[in-house]
Amino acid sequence: MNPFRFLWRFLLLLLHTLAAVRLSLRHEHVVAGDGQQLPDPEPIAAWYRRLLEILHVRLHCHGEVPHEAALIVANHLSWLDIPVVGGCTHAAFLSKEGIRHWPLIGWFAAAAGTVFIRRGKGEARQVAEAIAGRLRGDRQLAIFPEGRISDGREVQRFFPRLFAAAIETDTPVLPVALRYCHQGRFDEQVIYRPGRHFLGILFRVLARRETEALVFFCPVISPRGKDRRTLAREAREAIQSALASGAADCSTSRS
Repeated sequence: MNPFRFLWRFLLLLLHTLAAVRLSLRHEHVVAGDGQQLPDPEPIAAWYRRLLEILHVRLHCHGEVPHEAALIVANHLSWLDIPVVGGCTHAAFLSKEGIRHWPLIGWFAAAAGTVFIRRGKGEARQVAEAIAGRLRGDRQLAIFPEGRISDGREVQRFFPRLFAAAIETDTPVLPVALRYCHQGRFDEQVIYRPGRHFLGILFRVLARRETEALVFFCPVISPRGKDRRTLAREAREAIQSALASGAADCSTSRS
């Protein structure tokens, strides 16, 4: 580990965190398609992109990046998934209510237009209504329908109930496949696993020269004439196919 590189990046990260506080206090808004006052997505996406630059996470994007409303669904590997997807798109995210109250992270999440949901009775309907409300505003919302972080090699079953809002609002589903590489190999060090924590992964990323994030935008899936189980299955299969392709081979991702 190069200690000077680590300390310099850590200092830049602290300063960038202060920029997030300023962004959360400024609350720039735009009028959405249905008249909602929603946060302007571009400053938020720019903040994510700068974060990735500080961490030296290099993005390799494949496929067409969306500009219209979509329900973005991705496999879940690490906390890096949020800045990676957020830096490539104008998506807000779905999150549990408790994160709203986290220092700094909760403030920025709220300012970024995160849709918070409470656990408990009526959760399924609450989730569907929260997602539908954002999609009706002609915005992008990103979810991780596996429900929990995987080992990065297998895509777990998607929860179909998360796709109900796409059918209700007639919004396309956009599968996005994520993979991380380091030195030409699958990067297991950024994956959440038992015994690993946010800070441990962060310090590993700060200490290394570079991390590569492969992002595959699959063809959009129309919800018309489909039930939520079919949508969930087709989205999962699209992500599995993208990860199995030659483009997802870490040994060939460097350019």
